[in-house]
Amino acid sequence: MSLLERLARQSGIYAVGNAAVKAAGLALAPLLLNPAYLGVEQFGYFALLMTSAQLGIYVVGMGLSTGLVKHLSDPSGSLDRDALPFTALAASVVAAVVAAGLLSAAAGPFAAFLLDDPARDRLVWALAAYVAFKAVAAVPMTVLRTRERAGVFVIATASELVALVALAWWLLTARGMGLEGVMLAHAASAGLSAAVMGGHLLVTGERRFDRMALKPLLAYGLPLVLASLAGWFLNAGDRYLLKWLADPRAVAGYDWAARIAGLVNMLFVQSFQTAFTVLGMKALAEGEDRFYPRAMRHYVVWTGAAVLALSLFTEDGMRLLVLLFDVDPFYTGAGDLVFPLALGFMAFGIYVIVNNVLLATGRTRIVGTTVLFAAALNAGLNLLFIPRWGAFGAALATVVAYTALAVAAARAARREARIAYDWRIPIAVVGALVLLAWIGSLAGTLEAPARLAVRGLLLAAYAVFVAASGIYPPAAAMPWIRRFRPRRGQGPDPV
Repeated sequence: MSLLERLARQSGIYAVGNAAVKAAGLALAPLLLNPAYLGVEQFGYFALLMTSAQLGIYVVGMGLSTGLVKHLSDPSGSLDRDALPFTALAASVVAAVVAAGLLSAAAGPFAAFLLDDPARDRLVWALAAYVAFKAVAAVPMTVLRTRERAGVFVIATASELVALVALAWWLLTARGMGLEGVMLAHAASAGLSAAVMGGHLLVTGERRFDRMALKPLLAYGLPLVLASLAGWFLNAGDRYLLKWLADPRAVAGYDWAARIAGLVNMLFVQSFQTAFTVLGMKALAEGEDRFYPRAMRHYVVWTGAAVLALSLFTEDGMRLLVLLFDVDPFYTGAGDLVFPLALGFMAFGIYVIVNNVLLATGRTRIVGTTVLFAAALNAGLNLLFIPRWGAFGAALATVVAYTALAVAAARAARREARIAYDWRIPIAVVGALVLLAWIGSLAGTLEAPARLAVRGLLLAAYAVFVAASGIYPPAAAMPWIRRFRPRRGQGPDPV
């Protein structure tokens, strides 16, 4: 099986797992968006807590997962590959315990800063537990990725989500615990995942700590913590700025729009990234330079279709949620923000492709610099745009910053490997998306049947455009569709 076939197949399997993530989000929507269980301001505070959790996971993880991907994917390395998983797991457990203790000790001041009430320190304790468990679970999940065990990865992800949904429904509906119940459900489900996956790694791998292997893991991964922190701000830091420049209600509307746009992120960008990071490094090691431009064409065309579909039909989807589940009508305004946010996620996927060259060649300082540049640009644009356009300004700043990140990484990667990307493809696709989405927004004044019909035709027009323009002829699409579908009885190739 070629690298491109493995990318398609594993991306498809990871997409199934990410679909489970989004299914869990939809299962929780009747709770999180219903004022009977969680008010709009409380949802805004929940968004800020989860944003802070992302920050904590990056810091506590110390880049160990990225170091594992690098060294486990390089058969020519001098490290003892069998000892690497346990070494990284042991280090992550120590870091998680220390971090959880420090965050719990500062729970009162942190609650005052984030939640406007120091008495809500129990929410911070739940946050600390969630961060610790997710940081530990990241190690065995990374090992599954590098071994191309996509099916097991998906099962593990889905199991955690089933526990999360069940606990959240019980704690909110039966116990009436509100925001505290939501956070406890996240912490408990993450703890279950960490225990099961950590135990799986201990049973299936060697339990041998290699102190000499820890240093190169950290040397590779720690510089990327800076990139992770900047990337965290680039992806989620605008919630803090919105709370500062607006209020928690603005945070709630923006965060829900980002969750909808996150369908593109989870089903296309993250599933693609999870497979591509490993296979892209292997491709460079094998001299398969053509793998990168071919992967970019497939990624841009299919992700573009998802961006357009989401932007065209979010409005009607939210109206249906309001009708069926007593969702607060406040959230229907999220549809206006979905297109720029989804387009930003698409730009991040392009960054993943070009940036993988820098990761494969060990240029982690350059990676950190480019992400820091994009984060600073995003912060400046947020300060400029939010007072003028509110949450839409934050969304606009995000897509501009992600685009700048992709361009900066592409320029830096050219010094390491001259890969012949056809940049006309993403430029043409994005141009078509902007035009079609704008026309779709004009149809918003029509009655529902006519509105849905017009927007359906616009989605079909996109397919006609990419085929007729030669960007993506049917001959290229059909093999990809067949390879994207997992085959029965065929497991992943060994590393």
